[in-house]
Amino acid sequence: RSHPLSTERMADMQARIPGTGAAATSTPADAEHPLIAARARVLSNPAVDALRHWVQEAEPTRLARQPAALQAGVLYAATLAASRLRSFEQTDALSQRLREAARSDARAARQVRLLLAEIALVRGNAAQAMVELGPQGSSRSRAELLLAVQAQLALGRADAASQSLQTWLADNAGDAQAWQWLARTAAAQGRTVASIRAEAEVNIAQLDYAAALARLKAAQDMARSDPKAGDHFEASIVDTRARQVEQLLREQALER
Repeated sequence: RSHPLSTERMADMQARIPGTGAAATSTPADAEHPLIAARARVLSNPAVDALRHWVQEAEPTRLARQPAALQAGVLYAATLAASRLRSFEQTDALSQRLREAARSDARAARQVRLLLAEIALVRGNAAQAMVELGPQGSSRSRAELLLAVQAQLALGRADAASQSLQTWLADNAGDAQAWQWLARTAAAQGRTVASIRAEAEVNIAQLDYAAALARLKAAQDMARSDPKAGDHFEASIVDTRARQVEQLLREQALER
């Protein structure tokens, strides 16, 4: 009470903390952050008027008023918004400006490539999406993996998509979205039992054990009634997972 926190005292304390004060303000800003923030703004408000607003913000006269560090973010938001409006001529023009604005920073350029791959998929151009994603490799991130899987499915390469997903899920078994895409790739390959089992894994990742058990039992019935729907190895996995989920359901009931 005798030493209130005045603005002078707060400024003095901030100056004493490492990573703040004059030294921090002189540090270059992260060029990737404005792009991620722009994406969040567009996705959080998908109304048509809001999307048109983001596109208008990228007009040259308006963009010139923005700080140079934020201009790439404005262009990112406008490009994504234009694609959501299905105004692809605007999207093409904005994407070229965005690519140029982010060219000097590797991380920002990567975010731009991911966005353009996403837009290419929306436009039904899976081959262009694969070009934007670049060569495949073990260092591919989750975002690149899921976009590549969608492109491979569109190009009729379900085998390659399935292999990539299985490798990812071996280390990330709780990734519900990856399991969902694996279910689609298995269905595209005609592996019905594997597809149903992958859908059950989605439910397991979401802790919906009752729905998972229902799907696993459906997969068991399918394996028994139609041998062509899956092989013995897949059927064995389904049986094992069904027993595990039954145990999880019993434990869940006891906790309640």
